[in-house]
Amino acid sequence: MVNRAKESVKSGGEIKALLWYQGESDTSSYNDAKSYKDNMESLIQNVRQDLGSPSLPIIQVAIASGDSKYMERVREAQKEIDFPNVVCVDAKGLPLKEDHLHLTTEAQVRLGQMLADAYLANFAPPPASS
Repeated sequence: MVNRAKESVKSGGEIKALLWYQGESDTSSYNDAKSYKDNMESLIQNVRQDLGSPSLPIIQVAIASGDSKYMERVREAQKEIDFPNVVCVDAKGLPLKEDHLHLTTEAQVRLGQMLADAYLANFAPPPASS
């Protein structure tokens, strides 16, 4: 991920934010769920350092599905991360496919809108005045 991001910048790209939607696999193990917050905080620090962008905006999605045993523990860890320029969008309640794991197409579109709204509300520069 970091190497591809660095390559895109070399080619003239600009990294505006990181969108992070992960955590379902951490819901099946107590140790993984318990370690989620520390691991995510380390990931944020490491990615920002590796990209040379200490204030890189990060929008994390609080998961909508996973093993019910530790899902709420992971979700709480996701919502509790309190770093500058890190916001959380909650996917809970979005419709799931019959597998009870993946979002429906409509839910994916809605989540995309939620992520865009979070970026615009928290990180986009104000519109230029005329």
